[in-house]
Amino acid sequence: MRLAKMFAALAFATAAAFPAAPSIAQEASDDNAWVKICNRDPQANKELCLITQELRTDSGQFLASVAIREAEGEARKSLLASVPVGMLIQPGVQLQIDGNQAQQARYSICFPNACYAELAIDAAYVNRLKGGGKLQVTTMNQQAKPVRFDLTLMGFTSAYDGSGIDPQALEQKQADLQRQLEERAQAARDRLVAEQRRAIEDANQ
Repeated sequence: MRLAKMFAALAFATAAAFPAAPSIAQEASDDNAWVKICNRDPQANKELCLITQELRTDSGQFLASVAIREAEGEARKSLLASVPVGMLIQPGVQLQIDGNQAQQARYSICFPNACYAELAIDAAYVNRLKGGGKLQVTTMNQQAKPVRFDLTLMGFTSAYDGSGIDPQALEQKQADLQRQLEERAQAARDRLVAEQRRAIEDANQ
């Protein structure tokens, strides 16, 4: 299950507090790209929340994701950024809100599908996210060339200040979005086949 896999990748930071963590497929232009999921950690007896956005291509291929993790009653928060594998480890990940100064996040762990970098943030940083328009996530590929992913900050404030989505409802939303991506990809394949057939018919006339 994609949610369970995403949780496994975030487990080092969330201390196994969530039974499933979000993996929402969205386009960069989607103003509802941010989603919040909350659950109570039975050991610490605190509510933990993740406010997250994930970028994927129209075909569903993973591009990047960002998640803000915060625990009830704690001022310290974490920003977790994930990028595709195969990037240079040493430079880490740069995070930049609009034209403000970029901040560096070091990689914490890599899995077969993505590498994760973590940055400690506070309420002031969250306020900058709320007032921003775009969050740039930049990493370096094996040729030492920058690879940038732009995440919209539209909808971040409403997601952050709003109530968390129930994990089961989130999983259903993910299933619906995945089905939409698959339908979109199939429609693109059908158009390509139709165009090829028309080209062959025109050539045979």
